[in-house]
Amino acid sequence: MPNWFYTDALATKQGPVDDATLLELNRTGGVTAKSLVWHEEMEDPTPFRAVAGKLIEADNGGDPVEIGVCAHSGRVCRVEEMLPYGEALIAPEHKETFLQIMMEGATVEITDATHRGAEYVGFWWRSLSSLLDYMIKMVPAMLCMAPYYIVTFTSGITAGAGAGAGDDFQSLTGFTAAMMLAYGFGLLGVLAVSIVYDTWMVGKYQATAGKMIIGAKVVNPDGLRLTYKRAFLRWLAKKPLNYLIVWIPSGVGFGLVVAVIAAASNNSENNATGFIFAMITGLFLYFALLALCSGVYWMAAFDPEKRALHDRIASTRVVKK
Repeated sequence: MPNWFYTDALATKQGPVDDATLLELNRTGGVTAKSLVWHEEMEDPTPFRAVAGKLIEADNGGDPVEIGVCAHSGRVCRVEEMLPYGEALIAPEHKETFLQIMMEGATVEITDATHRGAEYVGFWWRSLSSLLDYMIKMVPAMLCMAPYYIVTFTSGITAGAGAGAGDDFQSLTGFTAAMMLAYGFGLLGVLAVSIVYDTWMVGKYQATAGKMIIGAKVVNPDGLRLTYKRAFLRWLAKKPLNYLIVWIPSGVGFGLVVAVIAAASNNSENNATGFIFAMITGLFLYFALLALCSGVYWMAAFDPEKRALHDRIASTRVVKK
């Protein structure tokens, strides 16, 4: 009998448990049809519904059973115990509640969950949602940087008015300090906007505004809502970590190539030609590294579950609503 591991509602690894305990977790709601389960002999985790049939058969004395997924709770049950409603099935513990709703004349729209899997959002749609989010965040970001723009504009007018040499130096020093402070506080404001926007919206609505527009949401591997903590972890992986992976190698590669070629051409007679060659080579390497390192994003185009690097780190999925 293998020792099973599974993911809970927060996509955290739990276990090991035996077959009977895993089935009991399904009965109590700790494991649903979408929960990932695995044991030492399996290569990859799989949704519980894929292995539930054999486990229920073994628990039933080896007799073949037909299983279904409750459209209300996500539990896996034997079909003979469930209440059919159109294409959907309702688990035994929800029969009375469901019948009461029907008797009261309420309209219930429910679909079959037995064979329904998550529809993952592709790379290009995700790129569109990121572009929309960027445009939406531009407005508060510009407001955060408004003091910097004002100080810069004011310093330009003052410098153009002219004054004594000593006054010019003191004014320049004062405006430089003011510009640096305004720029620093502006960047902190932009950072705060990004954190609050991504963390709060994903934690509360399961999607940023851009994802809402394209009809997508961010979920745990079992399809449940993210906590604010996990939403923040996803932001950390998506923004700071990805930016470091993408931009640092590209910038360092460009700088090294330009420096090496420029140094080598210093001893040559035609320094201008050497400088141009260094810049062209550096730019080529820069864009090549940029495209390669951007794999943290475009890997989603080739992943079966359309996961980018930050999805893998935070254990999240982007699916259609």
